[in-house]
Amino acid sequence: MKKTYFSSNGFKLPYRLFIPKLNKNKKLPLVIFLHGRGERGTKNGSEIYRNAGFIMNKNSLITPKSQNKYPCYVLVPQCSDKTENEEWAKWIGNSPETPFKGLGKDGAYQINPIPSDSGKATLELIEQLIKEKSIDSSRIYITGLSMGGFGTWDFIARKPNLFAAAIPMAGYSDPNQIQKIKEIPIWIFHGNKDKWNPVEGSRNMYKLLSEINADVKYTEYNLGHGATFKKAFQEPEFIPWLFSKSK
Repeated sequence: MKKTYFSSNGFKLPYRLFIPKLNKNKKLPLVIFLHGRGERGTKNGSEIYRNAGFIMNKNSLITPKSQNKYPCYVLVPQCSDKTENEEWAKWIGNSPETPFKGLGKDGAYQINPIPSDSGKATLELIEQLIKEKSIDSSRIYITGLSMGGFGTWDFIARKPNLFAAAIPMAGYSDPNQIQKIKEIPIWIFHGNKDKWNPVEGSRNMYKLLSEINADVKYTEYNLGHGATFKKAFQEPEFIPWLFSKSK
C-alpha cells in the first residue's frame, strides 16, 4: 500500500506498507527496510524496495507461503532527496554544503544529536504504526543497505529500546554508540571489495560488540558493494535468525 506520513514538523515521508492477514488474538512483528542512496526521492515507486531481497526474491516475506511461517508487517519508507545531504542517518559534518564531510576512511562517523528529517519522520511513523496496527512491540526488526546501513546503525542508536534485532549492510557507523546498542542482536554484512563504504567500519563494530559479549554476528564476503546485498539476502538463516529475536 502506498502511503504518506506527515511528521511532527510537517515533513512528508512517502512509504509502502504491507499488511498481513491478521489474527484478532495475536500481534505480529514489524520488519523495516531502509533503501540505499540511489532510491531517494518522493515518487514512492517500486525502486524503494527493488533491492530488498527479502521482499523481492523467491523467499519473499510477502508471499502466502512465507506469511504462513513468518506473518508480519513490512514497512519501506522513502528517504527524501530535498537536499544533497539528506540521508537516513545524520552525522557531524553532514550539511547541504558538505554532504559527505565527517565520514572517515575507517568507515566511521560521529552521530549528530539532531536526526535527519527523513530519519526523524521514520522513527515517528514506526511508533505511530505500533499504536494503530496489531504490531508486537517486542518484535520490531530493521535492516538496510548502503545508505540504509548507515540508517540502521543510526536508528538503533537513537531508539535502542525500540528494536528487537538489526541487520546493517555495508554502512558507516559510530563506534561511540556501542553502549547504547549492546542489548540489540545485530547481524552485520559487508564486502571486503567495497569501494564505497570501507569494510573497516563493520569489522570494528563487530570487534567492539564482541568484546562486551553482545549478541552479534558478522559476515564478510569477498565481494563489492552491490553484490554483498544480493548474497546477504540469500543467506538461509537470514529470515529465521531475524524472527527468532524478541525483546
